[in-house]
Amino acid sequence: MTDGKKNRNLGVIPLREKGKVAVRGRIPAGVMTASQMAAVALIAEEFGNGEVAMTARLNVEIPFVNRRDAGEVAERLREAGIEPGSTGATLRSVVACKGTVCRHGCCDTQGLARAIEERYGGCELPRKLKISIAGCPNNCARVQLNDIGIMGRRFPVFHAADCEGCGACEKVCREGAVRVADGGVLYSEEDCIGCGDCVAICPEDAIGIASEGLRLYIGGRSGRVLQVGVEAEGLVAAEEIPGIVGRLLDYIRENAQPGERLGDLMERMGVDEVFAAAGMIPER
Repeated sequence: MTDGKKNRNLGVIPLREKGKVAVRGRIPAGVMTASQMAAVALIAEEFGNGEVAMTARLNVEIPFVNRRDAGEVAERLREAGIEPGSTGATLRSVVACKGTVCRHGCCDTQGLARAIEERYGGCELPRKLKISIAGCPNNCARVQLNDIGIMGRRFPVFHAADCEGCGACEKVCREGAVRVADGGVLYSEEDCIGCGDCVAICPEDAIGIASEGLRLYIGGRSGRVLQVGVEAEGLVAAEEIPGIVGRLLDYIRENAQPGERLGDLMERMGVDEVFAAAGMIPER
């Protein structure tokens, strides 16, 4: 498994104002404690202009810091339990939607993000790599536009004997995969996207879980050039994800050219080879 080093000198971003920088702190799963928030506020008052910004990857930035004070600000963040970073050619902070607490969540997005961060967060790579986790097909984290995208899915099974034909499942299904007719349920596996909303809404517990897990997308990116990740076949258990990520990081480190993103590496080496290195098969 990859043992990529973590660079402790990252997290400082030059601003347009001469001599001023922003210092970025990694916030695992985008969740801070109240005491950490208070510490960040004090640091911003002392070393910045009192402002604190949140980044698109749910990290914290203290802007308008004098460049000469950047090291002290970084150390103060560490004292608060916040590691500076998520810049440069590294594994950037893992983005997680609030699926852990959201009523639509099909998986523990925040716990999975922390597990990946603890093992690989900030490790050095030929170029930056981004991972995003969405708890359901609502896809608030836009997983297909990340180098590695992870989405929770939950597929239903219907117990006809317990169904009272109330129609709650039909009303909640946006894809029309569930219809109630003649007091019974008609279910289309082809139309179902695995959001699991019908499972949660049934007042009689007449809908169980047929299967659930995580769907992966590899090789996506956003920015100036958009690239949609290739979907992997089947569902993966949460405990398998860190191993898959580790194998991909190893493959990238061994095969990527300097400055090459994962999607570009896939185009050069072939989708099947990259998926095989991760222990997966692309959806056909």
